[in-house]
Amino acid sequence: MSPRLLLLLFLRRWHARIGLAAVVFFLFLAVTGVVLNHATELGLDARYVHVPWLARWYGVAGEPPRHAFRSGKHDLIAANGRWVLDGRISADRVPQPIGLVELPDMIVVASSASLYLYGKDGVLIDRLERNALPAVPVQAIGAGARQLVLRTASGIFESSDALSWQPAPRDAIAWSAPADLSVAERERYSEMLEPGVSVQRVLLDLHSGRFAGRYGPLAVDLLAVFLGVLSLSGAWLFLKRKHRRERH
Repeated sequence: MSPRLLLLLFLRRWHARIGLAAVVFFLFLAVTGVVLNHATELGLDARYVHVPWLARWYGVAGEPPRHAFRSGKHDLIAANGRWVLDGRISADRVPQPIGLVELPDMIVVASSASLYLYGKDGVLIDRLERNALPAVPVQAIGAGARQLVLRTASGIFESSDALSWQPAPRDAIAWSAPADLSVAERERYSEMLEPGVSVQRVLLDLHSGRFAGRYGPLAVDLLAVFLGVLSLSGAWLFLKRKHRRERH
């Protein structure tokens, strides 16, 4: 049997099997490519996957929570850019908080440049940036006479609605201060506050092959070349068969 005929028989036998595996790879590339093209609209850059093994794979080191801010019946624990308010995740990709205050109709969390206003049910109502604050950076947050109080480098200010501010007296203010967590609390909140990796980055690395490490992109390139060879061999088989039919 001639080498040419052996090659033809081999291609016919394995072409369909290899083609099926190649279709799976091609569909994966197509789907991830389409999703990445609309990553901004889908908000994938703001969505994070919080899985311990994935964080270790990307070398993302997490910081265990050490302190809690407590006010009334509410508590806030923060680590790795995440907040747990009253036992559930309330925010992601947020700065380190500096205090928590409970007012009659809302809960206020402060960072150095923002205020986060929550309802009593823990749902975020509004976020006030530096242009809505009396001064920044905010150094401390507290409560006095049913008023929200902020301490800044420019002075101490108070407000009843977190919108209009006026200078406040320096006495009779209960400032928010961090409280140490117990060992059991640290372990429990460490699991809840695992560091994350953005969905967009994971999909991009899967699409390009970088997820598999240094040689991942090379493997994807080789598979792309292989798909090209598979397409050419399929075309050759089709033309060969067509040529034989025309001869007969």
